[in-house]
Amino acid sequence: MVVETGSVELSGYTLAGLQWGQAESVKTICFHGWLDNAASFYQLAGQFIGNDAVDGMPDALIAVDLPGHGLSPWHAAGQGYPIWGYTHDLKVFMEQLSDSGHSIAAPVDIIAHSLGGSLALCLAAAFPEVVRSVVLLDSPGPMVTPENQWVDQLRKGVEARDKVRSSRVFQQLDEAIDARRRATPKLSEQALSALVTRNLKPAESGFQWGTDPQLKLDSQVKLTEGQVQVLMERVTCPVLSIRAAGGLIPNTFFEHRMSYLPNVEVCELPGHHHFHMELESVGAIAEAIATWRKRKGFV
Repeated sequence: MVVETGSVELSGYTLAGLQWGQAESVKTICFHGWLDNAASFYQLAGQFIGNDAVDGMPDALIAVDLPGHGLSPWHAAGQGYPIWGYTHDLKVFMEQLSDSGHSIAAPVDIIAHSLGGSLALCLAAAFPEVVRSVVLLDSPGPMVTPENQWVDQLRKGVEARDKVRSSRVFQQLDEAIDARRRATPKLSEQALSALVTRNLKPAESGFQWGTDPQLKLDSQVKLTEGQVQVLMERVTCPVLSIRAAGGLIPNTFFEHRMSYLPNVEVCELPGHHHFHMELESVGAIAEAIATWRKRKGFV
């Protein structure tokens, strides 16, 4: 069963999301990747909920549309979306869901893809009392800028603020799907349709992307590799990190980043970067998560 979580007040604006299953206390939250949305977890949620659910999986979960994505609102002009900037948003989101009848029970288990994995690591490092476990899906942690290049990065980020373009308008839904297909050509038709449908809003002459154009701008400042190492070393909860064999992350870099985590198990499964959205690969992901959860006593 899929239920819209509805609007949750968060620092003067609202975040949207999807809830699968009904339970007195939801302990699992999903964070999606860059330019994606909560619908990216439809296939994985199908492995958790219902008659064909994988043994050991949670019976309810919530996927949030991150700020600037899906049906959630945008940050103010010029505010941007630094990795660390989501931490307050997500912590308050969980607290307010708990007070609004959705019964989020901290500490939570987080399942996070790509960008969402970086956000989960920030939350788990800064607020370990809030996060019980993290599952990373093809996510090695935040992108960085070498220390000797940060001034150049600042210039690029500032200049980018003058180049914000209005979201593209499409006459037909198929046009939007074709545009997304060019950006992520490995996605199947069902995966593309799910993402794009939730990522559009009505426009005067058709449809317009619901994602904030600021998401595509260069960051003014990024973390350094040393800061990422400190961040990941502070994540003391159990972490399962699943690399997509056909994903975007070189194995040597992935292994290097995983070495920072003090309590991590790593595995590799077939599929492309969005492997959790595909019917042919999602079952193996669910089995890996379920086996790990049972071994850790999270059932």
